[in-house]
Amino acid sequence: MSHIRPAEEEDFFGIIEIARQVVEEPDAFLFDEHCTTEELEAFWLPDPAMRAETFVLEASGFAGIIGAYVLYPAAHGRGAHMAHGSYMVAKHARGRGFGRALCLHSVAMARQQGYTGILINMVVATNSSARGMCAACGFQTLCTIPRAFQHPELGLVDAFSMFYDLQQTVPNKVQAAGTRLLVDPKSRPADSAPAADVLTLQVGNQAHFRPRLQTAGTLEVHPALPQGLALHPETGVITGTPVLAVEDTTYCIKATVAEILLKVDAQEDSQCEDVSMSINEDFATRVDCVREIEDMLPEPCKTRAYGDWMIWMVHRAWLDDPSLTDLNFGNMHMPPPHIERRIAPKLMEAMARNTHLEKLTLSNSNLLKESRPEIRTADSGTLSLTEPRPVPFRKDAGKASGVQLANALRANSSLKTLNLESNWLDSNAVRELALAIKDNLSSKIECLRFSHQKQMGQFFGRPTEEAVGQMMQSNDTIVKLGFECDDAHWRNEIDRALLRNNDSWRRRQAPPDGEALPTAEERSLGRIHLVHPPDASASEVLNSYGTLCDYLDHNKKLPTTSQLQNSTRNSGQQITYAKAAPMIKELRSWMLDHSLNKLVEVLDTFETPTCGILRQWSSCNDHWIVEVWVEDRRCTFRSSREPPTSVSDDWVKWLRANSNPHIGLPETRAGA
Repeated sequence: MSHIRPAEEEDFFGIIEIARQVVEEPDAFLFDEHCTTEELEAFWLPDPAMRAETFVLEASGFAGIIGAYVLYPAAHGRGAHMAHGSYMVAKHARGRGFGRALCLHSVAMARQQGYTGILINMVVATNSSARGMCAACGFQTLCTIPRAFQHPELGLVDAFSMFYDLQQTVPNKVQAAGTRLLVDPKSRPADSAPAADVLTLQVGNQAHFRPRLQTAGTLEVHPALPQGLALHPETGVITGTPVLAVEDTTYCIKATVAEILLKVDAQEDSQCEDVSMSINEDFATRVDCVREIEDMLPEPCKTRAYGDWMIWMVHRAWLDDPSLTDLNFGNMHMPPPHIERRIAPKLMEAMARNTHLEKLTLSNSNLLKESRPEIRTADSGTLSLTEPRPVPFRKDAGKASGVQLANALRANSSLKTLNLESNWLDSNAVRELALAIKDNLSSKIECLRFSHQKQMGQFFGRPTEEAVGQMMQSNDTIVKLGFECDDAHWRNEIDRALLRNNDSWRRRQAPPDGEALPTAEERSLGRIHLVHPPDASASEVLNSYGTLCDYLDHNKKLPTTSQLQNSTRNSGQQITYAKAAPMIKELRSWMLDHSLNKLVEVLDTFETPTCGILRQWSSCNDHWIVEVWVEDRRCTFRSSREPPTSVSDDWVKWLRANSNPHIGLPETRAGA
């Protein structure tokens, strides 16, 4: 839980320390490395004479203050009714929504103090995190200021002026995408149209709703509305901007016999829009003109300008960079092909001729997503609006990308790992991909994952299952397959092919002198305990699975789906089952892959431990096989469910020592 309060004198040192961290970043504020402590104090500390107020943020699990914002009049005299805000979050606390909480709190405070609007003079174009946060909180871009900011690495870049209108009101509707407004029928006159009983909002979206009350007088609501919302005591109008997600709660408005069931949902994912917004066209054009890998531009910041970073990485793959063997876009949503062709379509084209890339991770990367604009009309009880995209959607965009990827796999002979889980692949796309791998006699794919496609259900249908089964019958390299098969015949064929390929793989791993492998001892698989930490850096898992890493740090084990949902709910966040389940599965796979040839402890169903070297593992249709070598003995553990996975103290120390927190969401205050 987090708490925002006015700054006190004992907070001043912490505020300046956070400010020093922010000064080191290239595109946050106008301060440079030569700024003095006095300049920072004049900017961030409260000043009653200038009506400057500073608020600080504290949160459970963190020592001291971890964020702050300052609010003051944007001008003097006849311009004093406008406010100006600046925001910052400590580096170690970023990526958890604290920047957005500060921004929304400042909106509520500015409205309470009588300001009519909040102005942010300068938000640097390369600071996509800050732009996305401001847009999510309701700020609108007024204008673009060309080459207004001197970036220490990129030179002169554009900046934006953003504004929040505190006086905007939209009667009888909610200014939010995908918002339903439903009222208890008891609060409506008898002659009004019937309605349902739930009012659903989203964090960061404004609300303006007037219940139809049958009595007049002073109104009270119990319990108190969620933070950021308020009830007018005379008119009954509910206004404000919810700050944190809350459980379903019934709120009773006294003296009117009116009840509202209010649910505040976490804001929907808009990463694919953020990617296209964060692309610097000048940088992207210069990258696209490079024809030799030696002439490639310096790597852009992955966390701040990940649209530019994705274009830069895809062009490296397109140039067949020998040093690029692992490309990971996991949980980094790619824009749809019809919006940005220099990312997903170009990557598919590159895979047809790339000869060095061995691992391609596109899990939950918005692959083939149909981003069709959706507009729903309002009726007597429901109001809903989703803003259309600026570029019309083509119905064949997703299918064209699927065919392009399949054609690339027919020619590619370098990929060993391909992860396409949690995307928007339909049954036809998966079928085409399986047939492409089947037709490619030089394919080297060892690990292939298709599971958990959105809006597809658990299974893909018999034609797709037949294609995957035929692929496995003719393929002798795939040893790990993420695909759930409903047909008994093809499920049996897939399982037999996986066992055959795994046996062949083990024989290839045998000592060069031809010594026979020891006979395997069959045991039941209870749970797995990882002893030795990975050799790789933790930045990959920290960037992609930050929420899971927090749970792993505190509990030394991977959570179940319900445990992860409860944990995030307790911290003021929400995660759906559709996101939690594949995320846990992907992290477990990463951990086991990086524990191969390392010491592990495997316990059977009777909790009998076996310590040895993890040689291999595989899972298909919830059938797990884990092979551990103990000196000259070979133990094979089998299970029909995902095994609980825990880690040692050394594992947790590795995770903490290699921590690389997300770059947060500071905003820029002009005129420093």
